[in-house]
Amino acid sequence: MDAKQSEVKPGTAPFPSAAPLRKLNLNLLYPLDAILRARNLTEAGREVRLSQSAMSHALRRLREHFGDDLVIHVGGEQQLTPLGLALRPEVQRVMREVDGALNFSLAFDPMTSSGTLTVAASEAVEQMLLGPVLGNLSTAAPGLNISICPLDVARPERALDDGADLLLLPGERTLERLESLPILNDQASCMIWAKHPMLQDCDDLTEAQYRAARHIVARGELTESFPLDAAGAEMLRARHICIRASSQATLPAIIIGSDLVATGSMWLFQHYASMMPLKVVTAPFARRPNQIVAQWPRHRRDPMLAWFVDQIRERRQQYPGALQ
Repeated sequence: MDAKQSEVKPGTAPFPSAAPLRKLNLNLLYPLDAILRARNLTEAGREVRLSQSAMSHALRRLREHFGDDLVIHVGGEQQLTPLGLALRPEVQRVMREVDGALNFSLAFDPMTSSGTLTVAASEAVEQMLLGPVLGNLSTAAPGLNISICPLDVARPERALDDGADLLLLPGERTLERLESLPILNDQASCMIWAKHPMLQDCDDLTEAQYRAARHIVARGELTESFPLDAAGAEMLRARHICIRASSQATLPAIIIGSDLVATGSMWLFQHYASMMPLKVVTAPFARRPNQIVAQWPRHRRDPMLAWFVDQIRERRQQYPGALQ
């Protein structure tokens, strides 16, 4: 190579063959988000208030930018391409952050401010912890709306993709990239009818009693998230499950008057037992606490979210001995 050709002039890029940065007009984010979520282009245009021709023009520019069709028609129905499917949660995340930035406020007055928060939590945590907090909002923050969505304990990041602002999840499942606040320590316990035909005088179940019992489980049962040792995990797998209920909330009505045993949150079961003829007994597992943690994105500096987290923080004080 000629010396003059190999020489790099001061102030110039040493890699002239590098691909140029592709820039996207940020105004196309709104049509892109609508296109990736709507059933067809007309519906997408209606959502962002653009005409059919304007949406077609936007889609053409987006296809040129990504080098992909994004949406195709198969059998008369619109379907996303693999790239379109992969883009959808990413674009939704960006749109949430844009919306948060444009609606950001340095102050939140619970008596006069308004807004909406989406919280992902298990049914047990919703009843045990969120219920009292939400019941107080009508007087504490009348303009604040809360939407609760179910938490997939095995994949909590899905809740973030679906728009959750706050996660309430077991400490074993926390995500490293999020801010965290330990709320309380829970542990696996058993709940029985107060007049259980064989166990009403027991405060602690033996392994033999647990294995011999008839068990009930509920959809979304969180026992898998409790940090059990190998022996405890094996006992759970070996249970004689007689009834599978639709939710945690139906357990008391089914257990009362029966010989069934439920396994789950000590705090939730004690809440039930305080109101109904139920009894909480110690499970025959190693007593290892399961920490419930609140998590939210690190970039969120939202005073409304901070206020709501403070309400949960205050609520946890009603669980003596539950904190680290």
